[in-house]
Amino acid sequence: MEDWGKYQQILDAAIGLFSERGFESTSIQEIAQAAGVAKGTVYLYFKSKEDLVRQVYDHCYGLDIKACEEGMEEERHAVDKLCRRMDNIIEYLLSHPREARIEQLYKNSVSGKNRSSFYQQEMYQAIYVVVEEGIRKGELRDMPADLLTQIYYGIANGLYHGFQDEPGLWKDAGIRQQCHQLIRDSMAGEHRERDFQVCL
Repeated sequence: MEDWGKYQQILDAAIGLFSERGFESTSIQEIAQAAGVAKGTVYLYFKSKEDLVRQVYDHCYGLDIKACEEGMEEERHAVDKLCRRMDNIIEYLLSHPREARIEQLYKNSVSGKNRSSFYQQEMYQAIYVVVEEGIRKGELRDMPADLLTQIYYGIANGLYHGFQDEPGLWKDAGIRQQCHQLIRDSMAGEHRERDFQVCL
């Protein structure tokens, strides 16, 4: 890249417009105007509109992955790691609404289905690793790792969309604690459940 600043300007403008209008309804000319550059300048950094859309999605996905992994290594037990990951997912959603919207739009687009499917599998695999280790250590329920991962994925996905519709609920510490308990009740193995009861 000749100028990282201009690249970032174009990327930011595209994120803003794509998240508001969608991919199809946004033109390269509009993105250039929003970025304060000539239309031809956009093509110095992106081969085509499709390339721009792909790079925008990759950027948003990268932020999402980094956010999901934040602080995971600080947690000792699998269920605590899963609670932390859920917190990270919601925090990312609420602090990066435009980027989260881009990811949803891309996953639903024709051109993005195969690529986003690969990335979803990557996210799923990261959860699976935590779940598999937790089962092996007796920290999670003794169930097939794939099934337990699907259960967690379903809970996290439901919470994600729930807080997206009502973001103000996330400010309620009691609601957050109940979300953690929901994950613990669904995922924790017997001896971890006893540990939680002792702590409470």
